[in-house]
Amino acid sequence: MPAKKPPAKKPKHTAFTVAVSAADDGTSAPGLRVYVAMATGPLAAVTAVQAVMPEAAVELSGTLSDRLAARLKLKPGEVRPI
Repeated sequence: MPAKKPPAKKPKHTAFTVAVSAADDGTSAPGLRVYVAMATGPLAAVTAVQAVMPEAAVELSGTLSDRLAARLKLKPGEVRPI
């Protein structure tokens, strides 16, 4: 009888913060917003935010603690402005 494989673990998600700069229209100061993306890695987080804000420049800025992410009730794959 073949050995049972252990169930695959779900990838750990981290709440990454991503700075988003709105396109400069020349009439006002460029806006800066911070989004949080619940993702498995920094590249996935930046990609998720770029999908929401395709015209903006995005830059990874940090992470939130697991405790704060839980209090915000963030779901895997979710992108939200904070």
